Amino acid sequence: MLGQAILLSLAVSLTSAADAPEVHTRGWLEHARVMPNGLLMRAKLDSGAKTTSIHAEILPPEFAVNTSPEEAMADLVGDAEQDDEDMGSGETPDDPPAGEIAPIFDTSMEDPMPEMITFKLTSRRGREVIFTQPVVRWVSIRRRGGGNIVRPVVNMDLCIGGIRVNGEVNLADRSGFNYPLLVGRNMLSEAGIAIDSRKIFAARRACPPIRLKTDPPESSSSE
Repeated sequence: MLGQAILLSLAVSLTSAADAPEVHTRGWLEHARVMPNGLLMRAKLDSGAKTTSIHAEILPPEFAVNTSPEEAMADLVGDAEQDDEDMGSGETPDDPPAGEIAPIFDTSMEDPMPEMITFKLTSRRGREVIFTQPVVRWVSIRRRGGGNIVRPVVNMDLCIGGIRVNGEVNLADRSGFNYPLLVGRNMLSEAGIAIDSRKIFAARRACPPIRLKTDPPESSSSE
């Protein structure tokens, strides 16, 4: 009887271990790509932040057009290794602890807010991608000096340290910070990422660069 109980307990433990989600350890600073265009940028991983935010320039409605992956990546194919080399070298300062993110819209939630938003993202090498997406919701944030600001939240597909994840992202002005992308708990938990604060760039690259359909296949033979 005791033996059966031990075997049953062991079986339950093994089943629980098998069902447990996989945990991926990454550094506090990682490569990231905004998909599907593959825009490359640095991402600060911060379990102290509840939500994820990205530096974005809000554009007028007349710019409402999505940059195709082919257009965005036309000058990227072939120099992805150079991007990663640049990103992995030099100093890696942390964001200012007391920095304040500037408002996207300095208005109140009582004003009518658009259901669609057009915004531009820029990589650290100056590549620009324009998105037009539905607004999931608007968040109101109390300013330190008084009053409220509102920011749009959109769904975004990211690749962080080699892990694809989709989730809500605040569009913000992070020009006063060192890193354009802050990955908070909402995406960290969804991706199963645990942060090792002693490391940076624990994953060699965020995701392989997108290759255009017209690119010739890579040869496997040695020259």
